[in-house]
Parts: sequence; C-alpha cells; structure tokens
Amino acid sequence: ENIRENPLAKVRIEVMSPLAETLGIELKRESAVLDRQIEAGATVRQVINGLLDEYPRLVNIIFDVKAQKLTEKVNIFINGRNLELENGLATELNDGDALTLVTPIVGG
Repeated sequence: ENIRENPLAKVRIEVMSPLAETLGIELKRESAVLDRQIEAGATVRQVINGLLDEYPRLVNIIFDVKAQKLTEKVNIFINGRNLELENGLATELNDGDALTLVTPIVGG
C-alpha cells in the first residue's frame, strides 16, 4: 500500500469584488471563486504566497512581503471566521476549507 504522507486537500478561495476586479480575476456575480489543490495541513500563508505568484498585483494590496504580514487593506476569513480569531497566517487548512478575501469598506 502506498500511503502518501501529505494527502491533497481542496480549498476554495473566494475573492470579493472590487478586489477581484483589481486583480483581473473573472467575476461570477459579486466574487471570483478559485478552487485550489493544496497539501493537507498547508497554512494560509502558503496559500497566500501561491496567490501572490499568480497575481503579482496582489502583493502590495494584501501582503507586506518585507514584514511577512498582512496589510490592513484586506480581511481574510476562513470558513466565515476572521483569520485573526484563528491562528493567523499559520492556520492550517483542511479539505473543504474556504478562504474569503474581502476589502474592508472604509469611510462613513
């Protein structure tokens, strides 16, 4: 029997408009949905780094590369919970998890 150490997990990344438009990701209704296969137990940081490779424009918007931390410009939710309430970028992802990237509404 060949048991893989790291089985693959499917995660769904939902990028809400207007962030998706900024990145040039095709929208379906009010968001763009990206389905990705990752190694089970991969962290949010690893998934975000993968997105940064795909969408270089995302770099300055979402992630401060020098500081290796998220900017305040995008909120990230995992399965509907704010990432900051979980384990931040070190949060491990499992099969079926959903990440949502939202630009906070500023003003008022």
